[in-house]
Amino acid sequence: MTKRPWNDFTGLISQSHVRDLLPQPLTIAPDDLIDMQEYRKKERAAACNGVDPIRVIVAYAQDELIYNDKNEIVTADQKTYVSVPRARRVNKFGLAYRSDAKLYLHKTLAPVVIYAAIDLYQNQGWTTVLYDGLRTIEGAYNLYVKAQDSDMESGLLSLPGRSSHNKGMAIDSMMMDKFGCEVDMGARFDHLDMTVNSRLCDKISSTAKRNRILRETAFMRASFAHRILGAPLRSEFWHDQLPENREDLWRVLEAAARCIGMHLLTEEDERLRKQNRAAFEEKWERWSYTDFLAHWQNFFGSQEANLKELFGAILPPLEEKIEFYHGNYHHIYDSALQSSGKNLTKEIIAA
Repeated sequence: MTKRPWNDFTGLISQSHVRDLLPQPLTIAPDDLIDMQEYRKKERAAACNGVDPIRVIVAYAQDELIYNDKNEIVTADQKTYVSVPRARRVNKFGLAYRSDAKLYLHKTLAPVVIYAAIDLYQNQGWTTVLYDGLRTIEGAYNLYVKAQDSDMESGLLSLPGRSSHNKGMAIDSMMMDKFGCEVDMGARFDHLDMTVNSRLCDKISSTAKRNRILRETAFMRASFAHRILGAPLRSEFWHDQLPENREDLWRVLEAAARCIGMHLLTEEDERLRKQNRAAFEEKWERWSYTDFLAHWQNFFGSQEANLKELFGAILPPLEEKIEFYHGNYHHIYDSALQSSGKNLTKEIIAA
């Protein structure tokens, strides 16, 4: 696959904003980006008996961390690192950020991640490991250049400008147990087999399925607690994000259904999604926010007790807000972050 040049990705702007909420997408300022290493650090430790429930590893800013046979993350010397299979590296692609890059999230998502991490520690004893948040367009391009053709073809990596990461409105995370071993989710972060990565995968153990649902429920509960919407990426169980626009509202409904143990889409819906996009869009993606609330009530009409127990709420926020959707914001370039020192990269890696 011939990689596209950097010039193809300069000047990208969001074109998926909700037009009756705002006339033009918003620009994200450096001050809107939160350093997750330090954010509410004392508060999160105080909530967990003095233990920080979050560990930050900026995956694409290092090329030395591997998984050992116990599923612990350890530092390897360069000779060992080069010799281990790609699947055992935390960073499956290669250095794309500067080595001192920090993990930033947009201020809308940052408190949600803190809430979910505290929840998972208090109820499961798990530490939440944050691997990637903001992925600037320059950083995304560096990953794209280093990616293998199969990464792009399978959907493991998105083109620059195609991800909520490019706005700091997505978080990639995994969990570790009290012994420092990665919790069994049936696969690791950036696992190379996308069929296993899917939240719909049925080939993993019952324990892994349960653990995936526990983490998804915690993130959905955290979203409800902060009166925003969570739309976990269906194809990557470790990726949690805001919906892009109203066309993603069915994904919010699907995630809530999955946490309860229900299926939103029928087999016929799945067929339409793959083979007849126009029909699928008409049924599932052309909703107003009022439509979404009505679908929610119709689908979960007999599940109010379960909703309350799992999410602490029966209904999503009744008032639609600009900050619900990442499509309402432009992508972030390192060039706009240079003066603040929050840029992730030093240079563009040529294709």
